[in-house]
Amino acid sequence: MSDAAFPGPPSCSGETICTLFDGDFHFGLAALLNSLVRAGYKGTVWAGYRGALPPWVHQLQRLDGPGDAYLVAEQVRVVFLPVETGIHLALYKPQFMLDVLTKHARGCEYIWFFDSDIFLRGKWAFFVSWQRFGIAVCQDILHHLLPEHDPLRQEWGEIATSMGLGKPRMLMQYFNSGLVGVSAAHVSFLQLWQRLMEKAEAMGVNMQAIASGDRAMPFCIPDQDALNIAAMYTEHPLSPTGPEIMGFRPGRPVTYHAVGPKPWRGSMLLRALAGEAPGGAAKFFYTQVSSPIRPYSPLQLRAKQLECAAAAFIGRFYRRN
Repeated sequence: MSDAAFPGPPSCSGETICTLFDGDFHFGLAALLNSLVRAGYKGTVWAGYRGALPPWVHQLQRLDGPGDAYLVAEQVRVVFLPVETGIHLALYKPQFMLDVLTKHARGCEYIWFFDSDIFLRGKWAFFVSWQRFGIAVCQDILHHLLPEHDPLRQEWGEIATSMGLGKPRMLMQYFNSGLVGVSAAHVSFLQLWQRLMEKAEAMGVNMQAIASGDRAMPFCIPDQDALNIAAMYTEHPLSPTGPEIMGFRPGRPVTYHAVGPKPWRGSMLLRALAGEAPGGAAKFFYTQVSSPIRPYSPLQLRAKQLECAAAAFIGRFYRRN
């Protein structure tokens, strides 16, 4: 078990998990937490948030100790940490991971970050094995290949040189920032990632937006681009996987990452009639919101599941080219 026995103040001796959310992403957080319970995770999830606590928090048992800590299941708890920042939360990832390691989960050997629209399909044992091999990163799908001499990488090299960084490792992959795992012994990777975020801001990047400009910009997707530069210049070993790990392409997904329209937003039927059928992440989401956290009433959940099934049926016959 990665944390000390519950209840009591959070402590850590193995791996821990953190995430960030605001607004209606509490639906995704509920599915993430439920999926972690099903996957066999045992420990604390540190949930940084802006705004209000989730409306479903009253379903959980409040735990003693500092902060807003709640029992999700017998061996899983969530600690809510208010985040004081004006930047987009997606751009706050390296700083939040550093804060969790140095202020809240002292003694942890490994920290995982999951976006709050990621849901685990595989067993937690997969991640425990994966973390033995270095910094865990997952190949993206939109820009999954980025040749070592691509103009963008060369521009990143110029930025790195201006920061006094050394010789890069040659990479061909472009990584998604939604799922990252880092050993406490490799904390300098997180520090470098954060330095690059600060460099992006100094170069005029809009830190209140998840993306800025077009792909010609060196920090078009600031957190992801900074992550990829850090991967080039870190001295620590990387352990990359392909995009199938996040359900981005056929294979054996260990997680589903709900990129694009979020499953809990809008009408799946209307999207299906427009030629956009629900993908694997949306279908899986509605299998992960029944327990132990219930962000929907039983009637609401049944209606959503029927709508998802109907939209998937339409998608078998009609898809946008």
